[in-house]
Amino acid sequence: MMHKLNLSGIVLSGLLIWVSTAVAQNPSGGAQQPPPPNPTSAGSRAAPKEAASGFPMMGGQEVVADTNSLSGAENLTLGLPASGHSLLLPSFGISTQAQFNPYNSNQPYDPSVIETTYLTGRLALNRSSGRSNLSLDYTTGGSFSNDSNIGWSAVQNFHFSDSIHWGRWSTMFGDQFSYTPQSPFGFAGLGSLNTLGVGLGNGVGSNSGFRNDFLPSQSILISGSPQISNSVIGELDYALSHRSSLTFAGSYGLLDFVDAGFQNSSYANFQGGYNYSLDRKNTIALFYGFNAVMLSGLDQRIENHSVQFSYARRITGRLSFQVAGGPSAILFKSALAGPSSVASWTASSSLKYQYRRFGMGFSYNHSLTGGSGLLPGAETNLFSGSLNHSVNKDWEGVISSGYSRNRALQQTMPDANSATPQSWFASVQVSRNFVRYGSLYIAYGASGQSNLDSLCTVPACGVSSFSSTVSIGYNWGLRPIVLE
Repeated sequence: MMHKLNLSGIVLSGLLIWVSTAVAQNPSGGAQQPPPPNPTSAGSRAAPKEAASGFPMMGGQEVVADTNSLSGAENLTLGLPASGHSLLLPSFGISTQAQFNPYNSNQPYDPSVIETTYLTGRLALNRSSGRSNLSLDYTTGGSFSNDSNIGWSAVQNFHFSDSIHWGRWSTMFGDQFSYTPQSPFGFAGLGSLNTLGVGLGNGVGSNSGFRNDFLPSQSILISGSPQISNSVIGELDYALSHRSSLTFAGSYGLLDFVDAGFQNSSYANFQGGYNYSLDRKNTIALFYGFNAVMLSGLDQRIENHSVQFSYARRITGRLSFQVAGGPSAILFKSALAGPSSVASWTASSSLKYQYRRFGMGFSYNHSLTGGSGLLPGAETNLFSGSLNHSVNKDWEGVISSGYSRNRALQQTMPDANSATPQSWFASVQVSRNFVRYGSLYIAYGASGQSNLDSLCTVPACGVSSFSSTVSIGYNWGLRPIVLE
């Protein structure tokens, strides 16, 4: 009862602050001006238009066409900032979350409410010039829970990429690291892990992230067991002409669990392809991909060789669409059952769209993965999507969801036919921007997955088939610091 009263007090207090702030602020009084436009400010989204320089405008800032290789390691974007300034963006956040039907090591379906408070800080650096694009984004934080089984935990997330162009050549080096107290798939501890005031996301800018093929996959809900994911990525491009180019990319990554009872894994990837621009908006590519999965403690190595054809359509500031697919051959070392080589397929697709105050993003991926710590290798289908709409410069709503299905492999798991865990999540968030770079939000999330009793007996696998959360938080950032 006390937990419910505390939750009610938290929600009501947040709503009172929210309403009183909205009433006290006079939009026409000029006392509080909106923050200067930047390419990712939620309240500054607008329809792309042409600037005097000839570059499209988005969110009040000029953007140039995305030049990421179609057969490379980075996601395609809506465009890159045309400005050569280096911006350092610090921001901070605090949020409180109440989870219903939560994970609990003593009573997995305990009807009580778990309350968790998160404190976070974020430092982002974005630099775009004629010859290089540099992106750095670091988030750190901690959480405090009233559940002794969870207690104190940390959150760390680091993204880095640096691209350099000279003549016909270009290189990219990057790293993606995360430490989370539970699976990052559907993690809603911060309302939204990437919503920390003045971000660099939303598809504009070089901080778009790396493709799923080059990152360790974790798409099974595991709660209460910290995990570490890291991937080092490199890419080399050579322009054969103004229309065609060659791309070579590779990565090495790992997925490790702090607690015993889970399967650690490491990954090696290589991709080489030929890209051809049909015109300014349409590009095609043909590439070969190699993926190796190594499972710690097991004499198992899984290799996947694939050939894929890809098509992309990009309209700067408006649309970015990509689809790829083709046949693959999966090879097993020391197969427990079945053939040691299997014919399969691989596919991926992504969409980013922005029109006036409305935006959307979707992605799908079918590939060989390490099994997310529970399966010794799996064929994984992963889908995620989001919709966002800014009512005006102050109000914004975001809906996001995801679904995953991991099918075990009979070559590495004898009872593979009965091991196909499925997970899902969905969330709705409404935020109110005010007082320069401040943002107050309230969010509701739901998640669940199929029973894992046959795969895992440790407490962290006792995730409910349906669990919901209510979060309220406040993010604020300092004025962007221009370094040059």
